[in-house]
Amino acid sequence: MSYYLDGNRFIFNDECPDFKAEEVLSGLGFPADLIEKGDIRDAFEEVKERIKDIIRMTSGVVYFRMPDNSIPPTPSGTGVAGVILTLGADVSRQSDEYFAQGEYTKGMILNEIADRCLDSYKKIIEDRLRVLSDRKGVGLDVRYEAPETMPVAELRYVWSALNAGEKMGVNITRESTLYPVKSACFIMKVKDDTGI
Repeated sequence: MSYYLDGNRFIFNDECPDFKAEEVLSGLGFPADLIEKGDIRDAFEEVKERIKDIIRMTSGVVYFRMPDNSIPPTPSGTGVAGVILTLGADVSRQSDEYFAQGEYTKGMILNEIADRCLDSYKKIIEDRLRVLSDRKGVGLDVRYEAPETMPVAELRYVWSALNAGEKMGVNITRESTLYPVKSACFIMKVKDDTGI
């Protein structure tokens, strides 16, 4: 499900893709013979069943011009598409609960699935954003992601422009990171920003 906040802001809600036990468990470093044994596979199946109840994939997209005092790679006036996406706070709560109860394998499995889900979601949203941008007639250029290639100040601009605290339940901590933990932010320059 998706909906428009206005002509330049959009919210999308999606479901976590399905991951196979072998890819998740081997990603955690479990050897193939151990993956075939009952306890680890049973833990995976139990966590996988919980995923539907706890992962809430939500993303917000906003087209805007970077405000005054923006710094490279997107200086003031640059047209961008900003994205914040999240899996929701229930993932962290369930992970913390698993670890607090000593169910470390389940906690690790949940975090691995969540990380894979977040990476997949970035690709899904980028593809969707390219289609949306083509329809708007603006096209897309280079992608920058916080914190690696996107300054913290710009993360705050995207967060503010989306009103992500109210619309998505995503907040910025004192350390300038996003909460819930399983959240991400990136921007993409647009090729022709006359439509923004």
